[in-house]
Amino acid sequence: MDQIVIEGLKVNAIIGIYPHERQFEQPLVLDIIMEHDLHPCATSGDLNLSINYAQVASDVSALVRELKCELLETLAEQVCKFILHQFQPRAVTLKIVKTHAVLNTSGVGVQIRRTQQDFQED
Repeated sequence: MDQIVIEGLKVNAIIGIYPHERQFEQPLVLDIIMEHDLHPCATSGDLNLSINYAQVASDVSALVRELKCELLETLAEQVCKFILHQFQPRAVTLKIVKTHAVLNTSGVGVQIRRTQQDFQED
């Protein structure tokens, strides 16, 4: 399956369960891979047959800042659900990394993959 990739999307957001994490935004880095048939867009030159990655990046950034989740797992689930409903890819893989959460690491985080079928009843 063809993929649209957004790599290294930087968003500052309130995220975490500890009181000090609820007071200040911290940096997150998101990698988004959306599975979508790109053949119709590629052969016609019509962007409307693809997914506008600039719009995805903008909308996801706004959503992440707005949600203020406690857990990365919850944030990842909500972002995937939003992308699947709003932009209609067949599936989305999302990696979210907190870059300053654990000393001596470049980051810690989660990665999940969700499909349209995962949210059919929502």
